[in-house]
Amino acid sequence: MIFALDLEGCLAPEIWPVLGAHFGLPEFGYTTRDIGDFDELMARRMEAATRAGLRLADLQALAHAVEPYLGAREFIARLRAMGNVVIISDTFHEFADPLAMKLGGVNLFSNRFAVDGDGRISGIRMRIRGRKERLVSGFKNAGFKVAAMGDSMNDFSLLRSCDFPVLYRPVEALLVEFTGAAVAHNLDDALAFFEGAYAKLEEQGEV
Repeated sequence: MIFALDLEGCLAPEIWPVLGAHFGLPEFGYTTRDIGDFDELMARRMEAATRAGLRLADLQALAHAVEPYLGAREFIARLRAMGNVVIISDTFHEFADPLAMKLGGVNLFSNRFAVDGDGRISGIRMRIRGRKERLVSGFKNAGFKVAAMGDSMNDFSLLRSCDFPVLYRPVEALLVEFTGAAVAHNLDDALAFFEGAYAKLEEQGEV
């Protein structure tokens, strides 16, 4: 069994709002919970960073200090007792690799920044956006059952393509799209659902 999890908002705080509060840039404070169009969201963030003269290293100094939510590392450890755990997120490796290590070295599938000669963000290399469903389909084609957890509409394809979706403190639009899906308000709720899904597969001899 594979557990495919979103990162920010599920296992750790949103990184961009932390940066926005520090640098006084309200454009950084918006997330996919506020602006569903990821291209528009990133355009706003990049324009603000350019206007403020910020280099990627300036942003990383704060991003790398972000800590996982209390209990997130233990949550991952419990899932690992039942299968493989991966993080599939619209975040960026340059920000979130340290978070993945703090969570116990979880495999992270995310995007990357393009950086110019001055160390400023010049673009984004989209490796995950629009491809979450492909990743899940690949796991399923290899014979794995997939359980997933997400909180925003950017997780829609991840949740739609998996076998066992969990909506974690979801935006209203997700509740509308996934009527009857499991809803978790904390990591204990999510763990209980995942353990139940695993137990059913175990009974059926599918794990």
